[in-house]
Amino acid sequence: MDLSFFVKSIKLDEEKRIIVTAQDTVKDQLTNKEYRLKAKEALKTLLKDDFKELEVSKTSARITVAEGKAEQCKKIIEDELNKLMQLAAQFMNNMSDFQK
Repeated sequence: MDLSFFVKSIKLDEEKRIIVTAQDTVKDQLTNKEYRLKAKEALKTLLKDDFKELEVSKTSARITVAEGKAEQCKKIIEDELNKLMQLAAQFMNNMSDFQK
């Protein structure tokens, strides 16, 4: 399992905001208010003072960060998402071993 299972793309827009576009498999999560609050708290923890704003639509999340920090924060988000995917894959593997 890799990141592309959940995320179509992570890129910067013309205003240097980080745009994370979701795959169809997780679009429903983006409209969930509880999910949005958890995502915002996770970004605040991850990016600290560089985090400014999270805007969520039905298909993507737009993250505004401190000026001059977009590339660095994008890399941090990509790395964290990849770590989470590895953990999820390990968990799924362990669950399948447990069920045998």
